[in-house]
Amino acid sequence: MSEHDNHIVCIGAVYIDTILTVPHYPIEDEKLRAKKLIKRRGGNTANTLEVLQQLNSYAGGQNAEYSKLHLCSVLPDKESAAKHFIQQSLPGVNIDGSAVFREGAKEAASSYILQNEQNLSRTIISINQLPEMTTEEFGERVLQMARSHVGPKWEQMWFHFEGRIPDFTAQCVRFLRDEFPECRISVECEKPERTGMVEVARMADVVFYSKLWATKWGFEDARSFLQAQLSDARDGAVLCCTWGAEGAAAVEKSGVNIRWAEVKGWQQEQEQSQVVDTIGAGDTFIAGMLYALNDMQDGWDLRSQINFANELAGRKVRQEGFGGLGRQMMTRIKS
Repeated sequence: MSEHDNHIVCIGAVYIDTILTVPHYPIEDEKLRAKKLIKRRGGNTANTLEVLQQLNSYAGGQNAEYSKLHLCSVLPDKESAAKHFIQQSLPGVNIDGSAVFREGAKEAASSYILQNEQNLSRTIISINQLPEMTTEEFGERVLQMARSHVGPKWEQMWFHFEGRIPDFTAQCVRFLRDEFPECRISVECEKPERTGMVEVARMADVVFYSKLWATKWGFEDARSFLQAQLSDARDGAVLCCTWGAEGAAAVEKSGVNIRWAEVKGWQQEQEQSQVVDTIGAGDTFIAGMLYALNDMQDGWDLRSQINFANELAGRKVRQEGFGGLGRQMMTRIKS
């Protein structure tokens, strides 16, 4: 096996999103005609994998030097149309060997999103009738992946958790720490009501915090928030916090040494471009950081890594969906 044979396993829910762009947010009982309809696969970790796959593809095709990608999620029956729709949306991502399929289920988890054209606010209504993954099922999938890849080096296995169910996430992270201590783990702390993620963050190698999470805890900027988290972070951890149009900050804790990196919100040169679609901006930032941490280690310091992720997310919000992001970034890097 190549020394660059990295694997990134993303754990989280996958949704099929129906996005309706409306001229204004409707009041109760109002009949309103939508201006646009888009149907696409969603879900935080699946979005991250879509962007990661693009970065891999434009950086070097199927070259073994780039991380192999896996989706660990609960999906409907293997023969269902919803499962095939999801699989087709993630070319280059291993699903059959890492997902949990619910036999007989025909529908995936779904979200219906009203996007207000006036201010780009989003109202999301979700439904998920698939039984959640158990820790036993997660453990089985990890062991299955280990067997199928002929004993990968566990220091080259990266597990990224969406963190939508704190108790489940904590149990899975403890399992990995106990059974495979060499692997690396990242978690997303997005929604502050999921207070159990505080414990999980203490066990992770990389933590992605949202602005919503930080402000809910009473902080007014990314740096002061991250500073307050350092005492609980494990040694060697990297903590990131995005702050919307104002940019992002990251800090690396290495013993007594603390390394900071801060970037302003990305703008295209000599052009005041408009924000078009913010759905998945945080997922795109995470993809950028995972790519930088796994595949661009040589010559890239923390500032280079967060700058890459910040620009990637900045490009994403200026277009609908994720198409072409990998090409844009790799064209710029190679030029």
